[in-house]
Amino acid sequence: MTEDPAAKIASRLEEIWRRSRPTVLERMALLHSACETLALSPADLEARSQGREAAHKLSGVLGVFGLPQGTQLASSIEFLLKSDEPLTAEDLATLRAEIAELDAEIASRES
Repeated sequence: MTEDPAAKIASRLEEIWRRSRPTVLERMALLHSACETLALSPADLEARSQGREAAHKLSGVLGVFGLPQGTQLASSIEFLLKSDEPLTAEDLATLRAEIAELDAEIASRES
């Protein structure tokens, strides 16, 4: 009996997720680190760049693993970090909230 094509694809995606998970978590750690640095120094361009790059990479991959909300959150974080203007208190609150939501979204993949 031949394996169902959809089941085969799901199995392969699960395998790819297991291999990719450490990289996803590493990118989340970069986002957390960037957020902490920006809270102390809102004009830190290096932290902003690292956070933006991590968010960009996450936005490109999370949808593949069935996390379209994760892709949207990562894209929103990337957009927030694109400006070279120092982050305001409101920006930092948004950044923290969206990172927390992104954490929860990724954790939901593991349930």
